[in-house]
Amino acid sequence: MKLSIVTVNRDNAAGLTQTFDSVRAQTFRDFEHIVVDGGSTDGSLEVIKARSDGLAFWVSEPDAGIYAAMNKGLRQAKGEYVYFLNSGDWLAAPDVLERIFAQNAEPADMIYGDSLRPDGSGGWKILPQPDQWTLARFWGMGICHQTIFYRKTLFDKLGGYDEQFRIVADWDFNLRALWTGCSSRHVPYAVVCYPEGGISATRIADMEAEKKIMRRKRLPEAVYRDYERLMFLEAECRKLKSLKGWAASFPDILLNALAILKKKVGR
Repeated sequence: MKLSIVTVNRDNAAGLTQTFDSVRAQTFRDFEHIVVDGGSTDGSLEVIKARSDGLAFWVSEPDAGIYAAMNKGLRQAKGEYVYFLNSGDWLAAPDVLERIFAQNAEPADMIYGDSLRPDGSGGWKILPQPDQWTLARFWGMGICHQTIFYRKTLFDKLGGYDEQFRIVADWDFNLRALWTGCSSRHVPYAVVCYPEGGISATRIADMEAEKKIMRRKRLPEAVYRDYERLMFLEAECRKLKSLKGWAASFPDILLNALAILKKKVGR
């Protein structure tokens, strides 16, 4: 089997339905679908039961959080690749999986694409991912985990998601994978749509605190010192850019002030 799709859900029956529909619409069929529900009470269980004929495995029981649920699904996965498509997210087109796993596609440990996000005016905008991974990517945005198809042997080698982290365990896993020299391939098209309002968007201060812990835990001390130095230099560059912009506009500011002064004197 080529792919295991793992969907985690808790009390999001409407989002789960949309996720189910996008999976069932795929033209590529060499996959299994696994659903881990955290003991929902909003009708999600009925949604799962109504579609259980298309599931390789499902469970509904309390869990310790998003990443505990994802690890639970991972333990059931039998595909060569694993993809986490959680409730409320959906595949961008019916041929996404067909394109990802085309016969002539170059294999890689991590295959990732772009994503579609709300543009604030009722439409969608594409959020491109970089063609190449670098360590510096993890100073800022990281790689959107909803876009990544992981070779399952990566999890066998590195272990699952570190449940110490409640928000950034996917960032942590991606950093560990990069650090071990895994191969990656970027496909330059949208593979997933996901709305605003995820935990990383609503708990920004907690996310940044976890990212700091993650970097200290995973990066060698010498690399972490370079990271701190880079952050300092970037902050200084932002100050200089701001000062440069102010300096460039100063003549106009001065002329406007003189014009106002002349008007007042003329009175």
